[in-house]
Amino acid sequence: MAKISEKAALKRVTLEMSLKPFTSMEPAAIDEVCEEAIRQWLPLIGLADSCSMLLWAADGSEILTWNGDFDSEIEWGRYIGFANEDKFSHIKSENDAAVAKLYRDDPCRITYGDLRYIVAAFKRIAGQKFGIRMEVGATFDAGPEFAYSDFKYKDHPEINKPELGGKFVALRADYTVVCVWSKLHADQAAYATYPDGIPEGTPFGQFLGRQCASYLPAFGFDYIWFSNGFGFSSFPWTYLGANFDGTSLPLADYEELSGKLLSFWAAFKQECPGYRTEVRGTNFGTGMDLTKDFVPLKQLYEAGYIELPPPNSPWGALNFDFGLEVASYMSRIAVLPGDTYPYRFYANDPWFWQNPWRDLYDREPHDIYCPLSVARMNADGKLESPGIVEILTIDTEKGKLIESCPQEVIPHLRRAIEDFPDEPGVLTWLYPFHEYHAAVADSEERSKAILFEEWFVRNAVNEGLPLNTVLSTDSFRELSEDNRRKLHRTVIFTPTSWIDAANASLLADYVRGGGQVLFYGPALDPDLQQLLNIRQEEGLQGELEVSVSAALAQDVVFEESPSPSVIDHDALIGGGGIREVLADAGDRYTQVCSTAKREDQERVMALTRRLPEWNGGQAGWVRGSLPFLRGSVTDLPVRQSQRYLDVSVQARYVLAQFGYSLLQTKQAAASKSALLFIARRDNGYFFTGCRQDTSVSLQMRFPQGVPILIGQTTKVGEGPSAYSLDRTFHDECRLFVRQSGGSLVSCREHSPMPTPNRSSTRLITVAGLREASLTIYPPLDALREARVEVKCGDVYLELPDYTSSDCVRIDHLNGALEISW
Repeated sequence: MAKISEKAALKRVTLEMSLKPFTSMEPAAIDEVCEEAIRQWLPLIGLADSCSMLLWAADGSEILTWNGDFDSEIEWGRYIGFANEDKFSHIKSENDAAVAKLYRDDPCRITYGDLRYIVAAFKRIAGQKFGIRMEVGATFDAGPEFAYSDFKYKDHPEINKPELGGKFVALRADYTVVCVWSKLHADQAAYATYPDGIPEGTPFGQFLGRQCASYLPAFGFDYIWFSNGFGFSSFPWTYLGANFDGTSLPLADYEELSGKLLSFWAAFKQECPGYRTEVRGTNFGTGMDLTKDFVPLKQLYEAGYIELPPPNSPWGALNFDFGLEVASYMSRIAVLPGDTYPYRFYANDPWFWQNPWRDLYDREPHDIYCPLSVARMNADGKLESPGIVEILTIDTEKGKLIESCPQEVIPHLRRAIEDFPDEPGVLTWLYPFHEYHAAVADSEERSKAILFEEWFVRNAVNEGLPLNTVLSTDSFRELSEDNRRKLHRTVIFTPTSWIDAANASLLADYVRGGGQVLFYGPALDPDLQQLLNIRQEEGLQGELEVSVSAALAQDVVFEESPSPSVIDHDALIGGGGIREVLADAGDRYTQVCSTAKREDQERVMALTRRLPEWNGGQAGWVRGSLPFLRGSVTDLPVRQSQRYLDVSVQARYVLAQFGYSLLQTKQAAASKSALLFIARRDNGYFFTGCRQDTSVSLQMRFPQGVPILIGQTTKVGEGPSAYSLDRTFHDECRLFVRQSGGSLVSCREHSPMPTPNRSSTRLITVAGLREASLTIYPPLDALREARVEVKCGDVYLELPDYTSSDCVRIDHLNGALEISW
């Protein structure tokens, strides 16, 4: 029997599956499917303390209509395509190919009793056959696409109408989801907990809670999963909402909207207190949800309504907006409601035509390595990676359990888990989780600033900003002085809207003590302005010409037509007008990196400042703007014409002033930037990313010199060096080289042969050095125990003279050498 490991890397593995693989309701046939589903994923389950199976029976209507009769047949998700097709405007007729069709000619008739047997079978077979304990979860989805539902759309259509301020709010006439604070009209149907029918005006949360309190134990379910934004928003698929319709912001009353949402959770938990509720959340981040729908995630955490934050959204697989996926993920885990958080991988899809691992990812593992390079820092200065891995789903739309999927996916998951970060990356997002909630609670107007800041970060990550460590402002304040000093190895990246006098003083002290901070957004606080050498003039908006300082290198574009240099700044969604100018133009410690100008009016867009008395500390700032059109109801913001610049890329450019030159070479200005994340593990660096446009290449240089990735060759000279990386890359780096004379420098891993002094575990060679300075980052244990050896030719160097607390630095090297530990 396969047993879960004693020292597990994960707390839990969750497999998700529809009922489609069950083509017969004979007990032996059900058992066979359960056994095969578990067997295929055993190598992943074995990495965890526990496991669960999340069952997608239908859309949750089977819970709503549960009447206590196990012989009743259930409407289950036996379709491919869009059910309730009249709810989708893109479907033009009943003959449309997108309309839901049976996944096979003879799908099973499934009763409540059959479903109860399936739940029990998973638990029994997991224990008897494999020696593991398995939980099973139920699912509820608020939308129309998964299964036909008379309850939602015929018997009780009133539950799909969000009411605010005495009127119904709608962004689209067709697509609607269940509104959690809706109230049910009376009916005479018999339900398990309402045998005489639903009384008029019953809150939906109360009804669902009571039904779950009966349904979950009756079937042996251990918890329930709320899908696709249920419990968060009535508009989970669009960046718009009740507070922002694409034209006006703010529109709603915070107390009313957030209060209605919390009333659902209070009613649901009162009726169903004994079961864990896990959530998918929306497709957006904490600040985005606050902006558009006043979603009080902080209160949901603090009240204990949910024990885990929402995982990363699977939406990135569909729209390739991995900046939105990663930034939103980080914003949700900055603060935790419990002791861990989940990561979810979109392997297959049992409802529609795509099975992402093959159809959307092209069997490329970027949506494994990129989000799993993310980690949160806690108040003890320790990094925390996800403790739960969820697989959406293990079956396809045709009900197939394709074994090649886990065989291909699990090795990537295993490697990403082995490489979980244990130190901050080069950039750490200092995230104001509590301050954002307090801001919108204090004034709905302040949601404008948060909208701008969150979407700016999404754009910046999509432009290659290496952001994969997050630290909440609360944890930052709690860090010990020693742990706060350790942050000097990373650049703090933080928005400006949370900065008041006290917080400006906190960060100014951090900078003056040697820390590095890059701010983004309007510089409104007077103390922040003083730190940055900024004051404010009349705000500019509309078309502005952007100029970048010659001292700030930009991406190289090969096409002959000029790259865009104009922005069309929208003050409503761009944090107000652009108002910043230098306070003291003669300050020689301030470096203006870019400006925006209209006629004779010029404003600063980015700068850095470093004073001698700051002990190596530095402050940087980028103003930012959003290249979005307003007015249309769409899932994602619509980008302005390509003739307008997206200045979010300047956040990456400005990192060069902190020593990190991270440039990209493109064939055209419109080429998609490569995603780049830089994590630290065991004192090494891991460069992770994805080149969506494989004609794009990277050029990099760090404060220590050029990173020499294991297995790579690059030409090293004065500036950044070019790298020819895979479409998805996850490359280790332990060497950095500085040299003035250009030469090809290569790095390779070799078998760890014994040396005259010891048996080694690793041997890395570097060749092509020309009067070079080499910095080596071995594992810290090897460094402390003096197990590191460097061999030049036939001579082993005496390393104590070259060794510091975390690295070995050797100058004047030529040719090749061997490094072992």
